[in-house]
This record gives sequence, structure tokens and C-alpha cells, in this order.
Amino acid sequence: MYRKIGLFALMLILATTVVFAQGAKESGEGETVVLRMGDNIPDRSTGWGAVIERINKEFIEMHPEVEITTESYQDQAWQEKVKIYATANQLPDVMKYWSFSTLLQPLVDGKFVEPLNMDTFKQYGYMAGSLEGNVYDGELYGIPVSADLWVIYVNKALFEKAGVPLPESWEDIVASVPKFKAQGIIPMVTDGKDGWPLCEMFDNIQQRISGSFQPVADAIDRKARYTDDNFLQTARYIQNLVKAGVFQSDLVTSDYGASRNLFGQERAAMYMMGSWEMGLATDPNFSDSFRENLDVIEFPIVEGGKGGSDDLLAWFGGNYIVNAKSEHKDLALEYLEYYAKVFPAYAWETQATFPAQKVEARESDTIVAKKLLDIAADAKTTSGTPGLDRSTAAFKETHQDLMRRLMSKIITPEAFVAELDAAAEKAAK
Repeated sequence: MYRKIGLFALMLILATTVVFAQGAKESGEGETVVLRMGDNIPDRSTGWGAVIERINKEFIEMHPEVEITTESYQDQAWQEKVKIYATANQLPDVMKYWSFSTLLQPLVDGKFVEPLNMDTFKQYGYMAGSLEGNVYDGELYGIPVSADLWVIYVNKALFEKAGVPLPESWEDIVASVPKFKAQGIIPMVTDGKDGWPLCEMFDNIQQRISGSFQPVADAIDRKARYTDDNFLQTARYIQNLVKAGVFQSDLVTSDYGASRNLFGQERAAMYMMGSWEMGLATDPNFSDSFRENLDVIEFPIVEGGKGGSDDLLAWFGGNYIVNAKSEHKDLALEYLEYYAKVFPAYAWETQATFPAQKVEARESDTIVAKKLLDIAADAKTTSGTPGLDRSTAAFKETHQDLMRRLMSKIITPEAFVAELDAAAEKAAK
């Protein structure tokens, strides 16, 4: 008798346990929710990866039921992984992916990417035009994280030595060439051998002349032609800068390291490069004199042109998107908003990257870092992805080669724009 009662009681307990467990599962109580993430930052101990881990830890503290798992691969491997996951409908809930139309648009067209609320993210201080680079058919599909600004670094001591004021226009720079050279100073250096910095300059000079960055995108999309007058004027203008002696004599054979060293060794007054070089201000390989006199200015205007100094050649990376087919879409969207809220301050604090959002300078920041923040914050318009990265790899190589030939004066501006247009036409087919 007691044995039967005991057996019945045990069965009742087991049944109650099953019902309770089922209820907990249905209500979500006690369940672990796994949020899958993916990116191209394998190193999680320093820099950008460490910032992400800090954000993940804080998000889990706010959501104890959440577990975050991350897959990280180098760029090319991650691109291939995303294609495989998309085909199998197994994309991560949140992932870092490029905003280039050749990469993001196929995912958008395939309805793999969740549209975002523009007003939600605008409140977090994104630079002018940065969110717009992720808009397709009027919908926002991702948020940028980092920014690269195209600027001119200057050595104020060399300007003083030559009796030259800091330039506001390229005409000011041309006028300063004889004075710099009389002191044995190279007016300006950049990486000419690799070609891409020359392509950035081409886009920027074009904007200073026409007043808009849009013609570059239009030429790539075949809504305009590289043979149009604004591009021909740009090619002529740039070749005339070479003829005036603005750059180092071995420009097209001088690579990144060589041009950087010429500037750091105080042999050149100006260095045309991106915001990522703000580390020059603390580089122990260069003298105290150099670091103390280092400054940065906006890309100069062209006198008589329509573009202003607050029109900034800037492009944005680290794009984050949400899987439209995620089982935890609301949680993924909440995570993305939290990321947008805290990432810029954390990234600037650790100098992991230059954020695509406005941040407050710290007292300990160098003058160069503070100036770059001001240049970013004051931008009226930004370019988005430069022209050489808007098309095919073959177009990029042709563009770089044509720029080297233009700067070497072995091709006329007329031939330059004709060949560049032919390359854009070929890439579009």
C-alpha cells in the first residue's frame, strides 16, 4: 500500500516538474538566449576587439539571460563566410559587414537585412552623411562605426622658417613653393607609388571645383562621364600642381613609409594623408621638435571653385547590420542601439579607431587629435566611399595607374579622363 502511494507521489512530482519546466520554457523564464554575432576582428584582447568585448560584457550584465557567441575571421574569409551563411539562411543575429554596394546591396535585395529606424540612430551624433551611406530605397540598413578623414598634416616650425602662413587654398600652397624650396624644404609629400592617395586627392579636388562629391558616384554609375568638364578641369589642375613643384620629385616612386618619413624627419612642410596618422603626434621614432610642431588642417579650397573647406572627403567603415530573419530580432536591435550609444566614447578612450560619431575631446588628447575631432564635427557634407572603391578591382587598379601617369606628366589631362571613362564603362558592363 505505502509502496503504491509512494509511486503515485513520485509520478505526480515528475509530472508537475515537466509542466513547470514547459511553462518556464514557454514564458522564457530561466532560458538562455544565444545572440550570435560575426565580424572581421579576430583579436579580442586589444584595440577594436577589446572595445567590442567590453560592450558585450555590459550588455550581458543588463540581460543576464543572454549569451553572446562571436565568429571572427579576416576580411576575405569573413566575406566568404557571409555568402555561405546567407545561402543557408544562417546569418548571425548581428554582424559587422561592409557598406559597399557590391557587398551590402545583395543582402538587402535578398531581404536578409533588417531596416533600421533612422530617427533612433540620428540621436547618437553621427557625422554628416555617414548614415546615408547605408540607405537603400529610402531605408536605413546599417550603422557605420569608424571614419577616415582626408586631411593635410603640417609642420608649423617649417612654415615659420620659410615665412609662410598656413594655407587656406591650393593657390596659397603653389605660392609658397619657392619660399619652401629656398630653405631646402619639400612643400608637400604623400604616397604616390601606391596610387590610391592620388585618387583620393582627385575626388577631393573635383569637389573643390564642382562643389559636390556626387559627380564621382554618378560617373561610376554611368549617370555622368569622366570626360565631363569638371573632371577635365580637375585633371588639369592636379597636373599643374606637379608642374608648380608642390610634391616631392620622386612622388610616383615614393611609397607610404618613405613619404611618412620625409615628413617625420622634418624635410617636408606638409603631408597629405588620412586621419589614421594622428599617431604621428606621439610617435617616438620622430623628434620632440617634430611632435611639438605637428598640426593638421582641412583639405584646402580651390580659389574660384564651389566647394568649401567644411566639405569633407570622409568614408565610413565597420558597418553593423541585423539579420532580418533572426529569431531574436528585437534583442539584436536593442544591442545595436546600445552599441551606437557607447562605442564612440570607448573607441576614442582607447584610440581603437576614429569613430563615425561626434565625441568630446579629452584633456590628454594631442592637438592633432582635438583638431581632427573638430574637423569631423564641423563637416557640412561628407563624400562617403571614394571613387576607386565604388567599382571593380580592375577599375581601381586602372584609376591608380592613370593617376601615377598623370602626376608623372606622361599622359595629358584629356587622355587621362578619356581612359578613366573607358575603364568606368568597362566596369559597369
